[in-house]
Amino acid sequence: MIRDPRQLRRGGVGRRRGVAIIAFVAALLVIGSYALWLFQLSAATSISSLSHYYGTSAFYAAESGVEMAMRELNASPANDFDSDGAIGTISDNGSAADDPALSTARFFVTQSSVTPPLYQATGRPDVTVAPWSGFRRILEFRAE
Repeated sequence: MIRDPRQLRRGGVGRRRGVAIIAFVAALLVIGSYALWLFQLSAATSISSLSHYYGTSAFYAAESGVEMAMRELNASPANDFDSDGAIGTISDNGSAADDPALSTARFFVTQSSVTPPLYQATGRPDVTVAPWSGFRRILEFRAE
């Protein structure tokens, strides 16, 4: 049986068009997946950077609390500069509203033991958005 050459040509062109469409759709899926992966990667990087920023600011706030408490303890004579009722503690009243603040963090210092005198300086970022509102950096120091 002899086929018409026009039918052969039409069948070949149709197959080529189908392969081209499949290749185009596959390329779109690969490029789309790559674009979504880049968006996810940039979002994860932003969250990681922000966490580092808030964690570092909380650490520096705790260091500021240590310095402020040491200023009270090393003054001659020892003096309660922040007027919280105890020398060496800073804003030790349980109220977070009146804790001293830096530009991005707040801190307070409590005395955890009397003999030997042991203090804890706690720094936290000045944000109310989770998960960063739960960040804490605690530094302990002993005064002798």
